[in-house]
Amino acid sequence: MPAAFHIGLLPGRPAAEVAELIAHAEELGFEGAWVADSQSIFRDAYISLALAAERTSRIALATGVTNPVTRHTAVIASAIATVDELSQGRAILGIGVGESAVHTLGLPPARLDRLAEVTTALRALLAGEEAKLDGRVFRLAWPVRPVPIWFASSGPRSLQLAGQIADGVLFQVGAVRELVRWALTEIATGEKTASRPAGSARPFIRLACSIARDREWARNQVRGYVAGAAGTAVKHVPREHMPEGLWEEIQHMRERYDYYAHMSAAAPHGELVTDTIVDAISISGTPDEAIPRFRELIKAGVRGFCLPITTEDPKESMRVLAEDVLPHLR
Repeated sequence: MPAAFHIGLLPGRPAAEVAELIAHAEELGFEGAWVADSQSIFRDAYISLALAAERTSRIALATGVTNPVTRHTAVIASAIATVDELSQGRAILGIGVGESAVHTLGLPPARLDRLAEVTTALRALLAGEEAKLDGRVFRLAWPVRPVPIWFASSGPRSLQLAGQIADGVLFQVGAVRELVRWALTEIATGEKTASRPAGSARPFIRLACSIARDREWARNQVRGYVAGAAGTAVKHVPREHMPEGLWEEIQHMRERYDYYAHMSAAAPHGELVTDTIVDAISISGTPDEAIPRFRELIKAGVRGFCLPITTEDPKESMRVLAEDVLPHLR
């Protein structure tokens, strides 16, 4: 089966524009779209996905990602079930422990055991059954159907948990082949622990990406997103697995990271993202540079890509990917 290619969007623009971009992605042949859920920074993810459901007919629609800290489990289930109903079965629930959504409120992220408990409750609710959580029993009183639940994972325990119980895993460890193989091994360990067949948690990499014929423009556009993705990697990937010197460079950049400019192309901390970090965390540059790097990750075992589009001209960025890169990978 060829690798799938999804886009990621940060709804820092009006929800109608996000929906328009998703419709454009569908026209270009992308298989899925993931919309970030971070209430203090972006417009609402579920509303953006609902609008996109009305404007599309094929593309998968996913939260990229939600969390069980700022949203109650029943609220998550109801929201994603509504998107699934509108899209006639195209919804994916991407969920994690929480990053910018919780950080901007001064809240701690969820623990992994809590994520597992919430996942069990979500599966019950989305099957039309009663859920039990925190000593309470609750349900959804309208017709629903199961929705795939994917984890956003980067650390070893999170990757293994995804392998044990998730339908898919969106992992973010950078673009270095050795780090990707490490992450895939951790997912496989989780699957083996739970006696699940290999590939039960479908492995997608969330990868900072900016491709253009103007190499320097492409690389400068991605630095803001790379800053956030690099921070995730340095927090979760064991230092001994990172290329020499990379951990120190990322730590220096993270000292000035502003969560209210999280993943933004205009983020001031983007200036601290060195070329070494850009190359380790992203695939950025010309199509001729990008194609062999994508092939390398597919050969390493990646089954799909979620490529966040954060450039000043997202339609053009998607077009270049769709027309100048993807035909060489499918």
